[in-house]
Amino acid sequence: MRLSSENLMKQLDTTYIDAHLKDLSYDHLSHTVIMKYGEYKNVDSDCTVIFKDCFSVNINTWLEGMKGTVPQKPGERDFFFHDIEIEDIEINGINLYKCSMVIPMMDCQITCVNIEIKST
Repeated sequence: MRLSSENLMKQLDTTYIDAHLKDLSYDHLSHTVIMKYGEYKNVDSDCTVIFKDCFSVNINTWLEGMKGTVPQKPGERDFFFHDIEIEDIEINGINLYKCSMVIPMMDCQITCVNIEIKST
């Protein structure tokens, strides 16, 4: 049975998130995005969100407006996950989730058929 976006948001407990983004990867062959976040050096509280059957994935990082130590490559920057908004949408009779995430210095929007949440 498909969970509503409201139930997914409750399962993620999005009242306040300030977590280290440990993984954000897209596999174009399986149309899957995996996002893992949690405390910086503690794996016991990690949460993994798997976005399955993605029709649209937009992930962009940028340097504009960055202050302090500016990374020379994207891999030199730590990202922190602050919030996620999940909406139920329907396109051409297909029920989808539209997800927008708040990650400073990154834009991330995903439209997918299924979302799986795993906590450790």
